[in-house]
Amino acid sequence: MIINEFADFCLAMYVIVDDICQQLEPLLRRPGPDPECSNSELIAMTLIGECKGWDLETDLLSNFKDYRDLFPIIPSQSRFNRRRRKLMYTFNLIRRIGLSWLDVAQAKQCVIDSLPIPAVQFHLVPSSTGEWPAYGADFGKVSSKKQTFFGYKLHLLVTISGVILDFELAPASVPDLEVGFELLTEHTDLQLTGRAIAYSKELK
Repeated sequence: MIINEFADFCLAMYVIVDDICQQLEPLLRRPGPDPECSNSELIAMTLIGECKGWDLETDLLSNFKDYRDLFPIIPSQSRFNRRRRKLMYTFNLIRRIGLSWLDVAQAKQCVIDSLPIPAVQFHLVPSSTGEWPAYGADFGKVSSKKQTFFGYKLHLLVTISGVILDFELAPASVPDLEVGFELLTEHTDLQLTGRAIAYSKELK
């Protein structure tokens, strides 16, 4: 089925998310009354925003004010951000489940790559507050650029057509091979190319 209208896309996304959330309901249950904007609505809004390129929360929430017939309750930015962070594990799980239903994600040829995510500019690290290490940030190197930085590395498992199947954010010092090994333990039916072949050999 081809979806041409934005409203139809929103409805289809919400139905998919809500079906998965009902199966995950024991994990999502929280004390107190249910929020006016349900978990299914909040997750669907976020995923729709990602597809539309509304990367900033301010843009996402502002744009959805024009679609209150689809999502009547628009949370404040602080509440939206807080709940989204608490639901991050669920977000990633739903992304993976949803991808498995799409033809574009069925390609078996994949690559693994990483990119640096600096948390603090290198020259500012000595004078930083010292809180970053508590969140796993540390020193790492990008050998291809002969660069040392402080922060994390984002490791991506991507199909040849460019669909991200999985990812992991790791401290910058963790070797690529170690993180690649962890990614591939959950994806054993892929045909790996390039550097990804080295990761697969570690699984044997």
